[in-house]
Amino acid sequence: MSTISELYNEKCHCAGCSQNDLGYSFVARRTAQRHNKRASLNTIRCERDMSTQRNMMEVDDEPILTHQPGALEESYTQTNSPVWEGASMSDTEDVSITNDAISNGNNDDSGSNSNEISEDESEDDVIELDNNELNSEDPFATPDMPQNPVHRFIATFVVMFASRYVVDKGAVVLIEFINKLLTIYEQDFQLPLSLPGLQHMTGFSAMTKGIKKFVVCQDCHKVYEESASVPSHCDFVKLGARLSCNCQLMKTSASGALVAKRSYLYQSILHRLGYLDLVRGTIIDPMHNLFLGTPKRLMDRWIKDEDIQDGHFAAMQKTAETMIVPGGYTSLNSKIGKQFSYMKADEWKSWVLVYSPVLLKDVLAKDRFENWINFVDACHLLIKPMITFDEVNTAHQFLQTFCIRCDELYNTEILTCNMHLHLHLRDTIRDFGPVYGYWLFGFERFNGLLKNLKTNRKIGFEETFMKKFIEDVHKDDLVNSFLQSTCQTSAFPLLTKLTSSFTPATIPSIRQHTFRIQSFVEASEDPNVLVKGNEPLPPSTFPLSLKSATTMSDIHYVHLLQYYKVAYNNEQLVHFQQASESPYFVDNTITLLKYINILGQVYKGKGESGSRGSLVQAKFIGSTGEHIIAYTGQIQYIFTHSFTPPPTSSSLTPLLRTHRRPTQLLHNSQHTFAFIKWYTSENDKSQEYEHVETCFPTFSPDDFQCVLPVHRIMLEVATAEHTTRRKVKKMLVIPLPKKQYI
Repeated sequence: MSTISELYNEKCHCAGCSQNDLGYSFVARRTAQRHNKRASLNTIRCERDMSTQRNMMEVDDEPILTHQPGALEESYTQTNSPVWEGASMSDTEDVSITNDAISNGNNDDSGSNSNEISEDESEDDVIELDNNELNSEDPFATPDMPQNPVHRFIATFVVMFASRYVVDKGAVVLIEFINKLLTIYEQDFQLPLSLPGLQHMTGFSAMTKGIKKFVVCQDCHKVYEESASVPSHCDFVKLGARLSCNCQLMKTSASGALVAKRSYLYQSILHRLGYLDLVRGTIIDPMHNLFLGTPKRLMDRWIKDEDIQDGHFAAMQKTAETMIVPGGYTSLNSKIGKQFSYMKADEWKSWVLVYSPVLLKDVLAKDRFENWINFVDACHLLIKPMITFDEVNTAHQFLQTFCIRCDELYNTEILTCNMHLHLHLRDTIRDFGPVYGYWLFGFERFNGLLKNLKTNRKIGFEETFMKKFIEDVHKDDLVNSFLQSTCQTSAFPLLTKLTSSFTPATIPSIRQHTFRIQSFVEASEDPNVLVKGNEPLPPSTFPLSLKSATTMSDIHYVHLLQYYKVAYNNEQLVHFQQASESPYFVDNTITLLKYINILGQVYKGKGESGSRGSLVQAKFIGSTGEHIIAYTGQIQYIFTHSFTPPPTSSSLTPLLRTHRRPTQLLHNSQHTFAFIKWYTSENDKSQEYEHVETCFPTFSPDDFQCVLPVHRIMLEVATAEHTTRRKVKKMLVIPLPKKQYI
């Protein structure tokens, strides 16, 4: 049995252990080593801070950052206090064992458990920190960085600028240029001549040092670490088998080097975490699961069962050519007529959401079409950038019904593992959020650019892309590390421009500070909510893409004047030509917008070159006041207008078929409107198509409700021409999922 006097036999003279009459304390040998190492680190930090302070005073007559008296002394005092920053409870407990405690232990071997160590414990079990823990003081430790704060800033700026804007060869030229400037100004500092050397000096390369690359056999899924010796053929022997897998792993490239023939697997240090559940953490990709699996499989089945024949494809293509598809969706100009050959994920997405509800209506049998609409409804909900838990559950019910009905309408062969994974999308979205955060549409577009490259070049791209992603994630941390080491807060605005999270430096207005997402969404969904047009817009809308100021046409100005009269309940407002008769007039000067981005959805008006304005829907209250009707229209132009109502107009009245319940919002003189021509609605609201609305292809006469606050735009739509059995021309309206990025 070891006593405390036998184990705690090392004298420690650190700042914490010297707080007694003897000037030292007896501690365990490894504890003394830890204390000495921490004391050395603290000494280096103090010397660095003092050197930094001296350099800052010598760089220029006017210091970059004003020193606060007492800050350095206070930092030094805290560093040398008995319980210093970074010390664990284990360290403070060791310090508390003084000579008095050792003496008491020697005089009473049979005393309490506090004065001896059990025989099961050894010196290695005495409270200690792992050596790796001591080496992880700073993830961005930069021992090779210069002490001069200006030189540190130059090195940090160049490495981040090169990472964001410059390719490798251009980075070398940039480094040579900076070194030349340093020589001209007689600075005793030079940047490393290579980009890897600069990244190592600044700590930039530490971001991706934990990445490992593996070669995976796609037949038996055995994993080989690339840094080790990878055999040319897989040597894994399956259970019960006599021969190995023998799948080819490596092949000889044109240069004679061995390169991987099969897939690569990348592993980071996260895989070593015991609490990381790799199964639960594996994401089902919605792009492949929803759009590259089920639609194609069902289309092949419909063709096999002759539900869709050659004549149907030609007729569907003819109708598809009349459809107007908004931005963000791919037009199927010829793919339908070619029986959906070589379709990509974007095209299948457009087929599911836009085309299929219209084109399959008169082709498929009723029961099969209704079951397909279950899948379409689920996709409408699941692909939204912002989704509620109720919508996730509703989409899950649609998919569950779809899968059950597929088993009934077809045979069991139609059901695949991919369709089974439809029922696990709910768990994926609950764990990881909306699908826009992780679906692979971005990689689909990259693969389109790389389709002609060789396999080894694709693999190199994947590795580069992964390293680039990790670097972008940690750039903010690198900037913060630089500021902590140099205290140059004046350099922060410039460095943040090189990070991925930087947003344009615009002066926020009161509209941005008072924005409430819930109120904004409610304004577009509920026509009873009073919206005048001067309410807060989302911060992402700014800065507005403004054109030069202009005058509103006399025809449209009359509707704007009438809008203000009704919205502010003030008939005293007069025409701008009568401004001399009354101070309460509405100016005819407006500022046009090229477009407006509302929560990620971009709306635009008709272009000067004849381009079509966005097709949108907005909700109104019917003339009877009982029903809410969604009207479809085309944006002619978007504009801002400045108007301050007279102080006497305090009462509010509802707009015709528009508003009922007022809400108190902060007043702002700038109003943002869209001038929209509304299509003529039909009185017969019986839907001939499932989930597709109809209206006439002609515009209604203009009135004051053509002036619509952009807050009330509900969503974008696609349209198609349609002729009824009675030869009446109508327009089919396909509402699309509303994009809302928060």
